[in-house]
Amino acid sequence: MNFSNETNLTDPQEQCQSPANGLLSYACFIFSIHGYASLVICCFGVPTNIVNIVILTRKNLRSPINCILAGIAIADVLTMLCYMPYCIHFYIIHGLARTKDKYTYGWVWYMAIHSGLSITTHTISIWLGVCMAIVRYIYIKSMGNNKSIMKVQNSVILVIIVYVCTVLCYLPVYIVYRVDNNNGSVQLNGLTNLGASDQTWLQKTAAGVFILIGKVFPCVLICIFGGLLLRSLHESKKRTLTLKGAQCANRLKQHKRTTVMLLAIIVMYIVTQMPSSILVVLCVCVENFMENTYMLFAETLDLMSLINSSANFCMYCAMSRQFRDCLFEIACDNIQSKSSKMYHAVRSQSQTTAVTTHNHNVKL
Repeated sequence: MNFSNETNLTDPQEQCQSPANGLLSYACFIFSIHGYASLVICCFGVPTNIVNIVILTRKNLRSPINCILAGIAIADVLTMLCYMPYCIHFYIIHGLARTKDKYTYGWVWYMAIHSGLSITTHTISIWLGVCMAIVRYIYIKSMGNNKSIMKVQNSVILVIIVYVCTVLCYLPVYIVYRVDNNNGSVQLNGLTNLGASDQTWLQKTAAGVFILIGKVFPCVLICIFGGLLLRSLHESKKRTLTLKGAQCANRLKQHKRTTVMLLAIIVMYIVTQMPSSILVVLCVCVENFMENTYMLFAETLDLMSLINSSANFCMYCAMSRQFRDCLFEIACDNIQSKSSKMYHAVRSQSQTTAVTTHNHNVKL
């Protein structure tokens, strides 16, 4: 997610009135629509990810992969819930204007909390994506052994470990975030000066942890295991048909659909995270790259991350028949329950009206 701090930059409203180049014009346009687009994505992503959690944790759908996907959905919900107040205040209400109410001490502290939380939850999400790719790869490689590689309880423990380890690894990042109030000018300081020569050892440590743990390592691993997963899927198809004949074609088809869906999720991670990882590395390697180039893509990278956080529901509906059936079952149960309650309410009201009318006629 975006860890930029607009309070440390020159006046964006003045820059966008007369943009110096096409890239700045693009950045100003994205900034103008960012708040509304982000809010729409979050309003779609929060309820759909809650639906993902409800369905993936149902008894008949519990599996190691689904537990990991539920962990991803929880992280995505936290990401978008935290982002909604941020985009409403800093983009929709105030826009480009640097008003006094935009950067109050309380709102800058919220920006610090939002930055730390969004970095954490998004890192959790991508590392769980790595775990998902590894678990599925091991499962496909061992399909002929009839052995369960991982139990549901172990996958739950794995999800908890990823959450805890990410928080512990990011302790230096949380420490470097601070809010300074100098003569009424409130500023947020943290991971906003990557590549600067005047960084303290703690800032360098925090930047290194963020780049390696949050960007480079998970992107490299998810690319590697995504490729291995694709290759093993092809090898598994050949091996299964050779050993067991066509009678296992239906079972193989189901495994193939599941793997293709997971590959689509992995590709989504790669498409949305690889540009951000490359730009963050360039911030460290190229002097002033963050101020001159990265900041112009900050809102675009945020939108890509939010789209990634909200897209899984659509993939599940499109590629998983079991998910669709469960969703349809829950929807029918809710509709039936509401219809039953409405029927009893109407019946009770009718009986009350009938009694009242009878009593009225008796009195007459």
